[in-house]
Amino acid sequence: MAPPPNMWLDLIILLGLNFVLYLHSLLVKNTFMVDFIWSGWPPILTYVIFLRLTSEETSQLSLPRLITLFPLIMVWGFRLTHNFLSRGGVGHEDWRYADMRVKFGKHFWWISLFSVYWGQTAFLWLPMLSIYGGVMNTQSYNSWDIVATLTCLAGIGLETFADMSMNNFINLKKQKKTDKVILDTGLWALSRHPNYLGEICFWWGIYFFGVGYAEKWIIAGPLAITGLFFGVSVKLMEDRQEENKGEVFRNYKRKVGSGIILLPPSVNLWLGKKLYGEIVTVDSEKESLN
Repeated sequence: MAPPPNMWLDLIILLGLNFVLYLHSLLVKNTFMVDFIWSGWPPILTYVIFLRLTSEETSQLSLPRLITLFPLIMVWGFRLTHNFLSRGGVGHEDWRYADMRVKFGKHFWWISLFSVYWGQTAFLWLPMLSIYGGVMNTQSYNSWDIVATLTCLAGIGLETFADMSMNNFINLKKQKKTDKVILDTGLWALSRHPNYLGEICFWWGIYFFGVGYAEKWIIAGPLAITGLFFGVSVKLMEDRQEENKGEVFRNYKRKVGSGIILLPPSVNLWLGKKLYGEIVTVDSEKESLN
């Protein structure tokens, strides 16, 4: 597979779309709209790639692969958007961007173009490279497609159950029906960020749809998303959690030593003690971490 002729045009369009959203943020003084790009653009791009193919190119594609790949991307995008909306996403600025607004003050208006909008463009465009390989793959349906499907389903399932349990926990806290400070049950007892693992799995699954057809450099897509979560997202989130919850969250790290990978509780406890030391008793968490 040669690099798709419209790949760079798609990048320019995405940059332009984010620039429009950037101008919108200047008017409303809020960056919330940028979050819709993450879940909205991949499904749109999937259809655009397909519609640009000639009838001859389309005739060479694998129908079973297409009727598997397309619904998976649509379901992923719908689920992510729904979760964002259910948490009051419209009008609510992501805490990372809100902190940047405070940090950079009067300079945030121009810094946000590069750090929020075009920065997110890079991290979104790289994993989307895998979509080209999957949609344009002319090979017959094969074992890699089965692996891809199962990996995507596992990713969507992980994200769904992790977000559902977190949303339920947040609602219980709002209703004052729990004294727990940290959600440390279910998937959240196996990983501190099971939703991140789900997102990583999904994009590796999309990559697998193009294995054997796409150029080897397409692997930059899932590698980028993996690096983003392991190298950036976990630290940002946990620095904030430690700042807000202090020793309670540090004890959670000691109990659940794995940041992303799902591990059994006994292994997590062993790893947590190795990495972060022994659990320290704190009054506000006596019941939540025992």
